[in-house]
Order: sequence, then structure tokens, then C-alpha cells
Amino acid sequence: MKKTLLIILSLVLCCTACHKKEKVATPKLTPKQESQVKNVEINIVRYDQMLFNLDPNNLAAGVESLYGKVPEILIAKDCWKDAKMMKSLKGYLTDQTIKDIYKETQKQYPNLNDLEQQLSEAFKIYLTHFPDDTLPQIYAMVSGLDFSIPSAWGYGNSMFINLDMYLGKDYKYYEYAGMPKFVSARCTRNHIPTDCFTKVMAYRHLPDKTLVTLLDNMIYEGKKLFLTQTMFPNASKQDIIGYDNDKYNWIVQHEGQVWQFFIEKNLLYSKDEDAIRRFIDETPFTRDFGNNSPGRAGAYLGWRIIQSYMKQHPEITLAEIMSNPNAQKILTESFYKPSLKK
Repeated sequence: MKKTLLIILSLVLCCTACHKKEKVATPKLTPKQESQVKNVEINIVRYDQMLFNLDPNNLAAGVESLYGKVPEILIAKDCWKDAKMMKSLKGYLTDQTIKDIYKETQKQYPNLNDLEQQLSEAFKIYLTHFPDDTLPQIYAMVSGLDFSIPSAWGYGNSMFINLDMYLGKDYKYYEYAGMPKFVSARCTRNHIPTDCFTKVMAYRHLPDKTLVTLLDNMIYEGKKLFLTQTMFPNASKQDIIGYDNDKYNWIVQHEGQVWQFFIEKNLLYSKDEDAIRRFIDETPFTRDFGNNSPGRAGAYLGWRIIQSYMKQHPEITLAEIMSNPNAQKILTESFYKPSLKK
């Protein structure tokens, strides 16, 4: 299986608790921009079907026929003339495990109408905050459970969704491939729309700045979550950050204690890579706080800081907070001070 994962990577590269919703200032649009927002209609190209419907015994001609219909990062010019690549592609398309994964993907996603509708509504909101931006063309793919590729990722003005990374938390091949349970818990259909913004669209608006301290990373992650929350005002906080109810309730209950821990341990301005990984990276829990705590505690606090800042500064637009590179200034002017709950 590892061999097939390397093959598809090569191909891709070459060929409960409810809280008051935070409001974000919405800029006034020109009539032309308002018309653009009203006409948003997202259509997802089924590259997964295009690729797997090719005749394995006549791949070169089939791949050539797809050239120009998808970005060159998927089908590069003249790649069909590369005999080794066509052999690798045939091996991938005829591998029984890959075929099983594709079959399950088609069973769960015979069409993407609901996803297109959800994304269309989210991008209408997106354009009210970023009216001069260009919407991406979105492509559905099957990566072969390649964990080195994000489940949703962007390249240029294209967005790619690996549908095989959204087959349900109990999908058998996740465990076979070694995916941790806390990761597979988010491999569900309802996480696709939010992932498109947290993992892709948010990066269009973050400042090009090297993240040095834990605070830098907290604010960076908090901005991504806040942007996604803004695009999905009716989504649960749990879905936005990817916690189950128990983990989310824990962090809400212990927010003040976690913040106090960061202050007492002088962690905010720490440049220690281990500290940053402990509080920002994906983990089943934060070891400093015990097994009941969620991972990414620093990202959660960063989100809360951004929420507090925007509440204190209703005149600040989403575009302005996203592009603000000064994490310390944001913290100071957020007046963030969570209470200690008993």
C-alpha cells in the first residue's frame, strides 16, 4: 500500500456548548460586487471520476484527452508520453485496495450537490469580506489515503478535495493505513466545507511573516479558525475547530486555567519548538493538561483572542485582522482575560 501511495503522490505532483456568535463588520459593496455575490455558484469538477474511468489498457490516449481540462499539476503537458509514469498510473488504477477506496468514495459521494450548495453560500459571505478576490475552481480527487497531502489543499487558483479522506471515522482502511483515531474522527462529510476555508482559503489572507513565538502561532491559527467561523455562521464551534463535544466542553470549562498556565510558565513568548508543537500541532490531547483535554489548546486560545479583539474593535474588517502581522498588538488590544471557572 505504501508503494501505491508514493505513486499517486508522484502523479499529483507531476501530472453542545453554545456561545453567542461573534459579529464581523461587513464592508459595503458596490452594485457590481453585490451582483457578483448573488451569482456565486460553486461547481466541483469530478477529477476522481475522470481519472478512474480511463481505460487502463489505453492510458496514454486517455490521459492526453484530459489535458487542459484540469490544472497542469494534475495532468502535465506530455506526461502521457512518459512510459514509466503511465505504468505507475496503471498500477495505481488497478490496485485492488485503491479500487476499493474509489468504490467507497463513489458510494458515499455519487454527487456533490450538497457540498456545492454549502460552499456556494459560504463563498457568498467570503466575497462580502474579500470582494476583489477570485474564487477557486474546485476539483474532487482520490489520493489513495496519502497522508502527506492535506485533505483539502490549494495550488494557484485551484482547490483540491481528497474525498477519500472523508469516508467516515470508522472507515476500515483508515485504521489499516495507520491513521490515529483522533484524526479519523474528523474524516467526515460535514468537515469538508470548513476544511476548504481553514486549510485553503485562509492562507490567501495571512501575512507573509515568519512565526517565531508560541503567541505568533496561536494568533496565526486563531485567524484561520475565525475566518472559517465567519463563513459558516450556523456551524457549531466543535465543527469549526474539529473537537468532539467532550473535548470542546473541556476546553470551554478550563479556558481560564489553560491561559493562566501559559502566563505562569512564560510560554507566550517561548521560541521552543517542542512547546509550539505541544500546543499547536494535531495531538489526541495536550499532555500538560491530561487525557481529557483536547490537542491544539494554543490554537483554541488564539481563536478566542481574535474573537475578543473583533468584539472590542467592530470597526476592524476581517481583511484587516487577517493581514495584521503584529500578534502582540492584537493580544494587547483584545483585552482577552478569561475567567477561572471552578
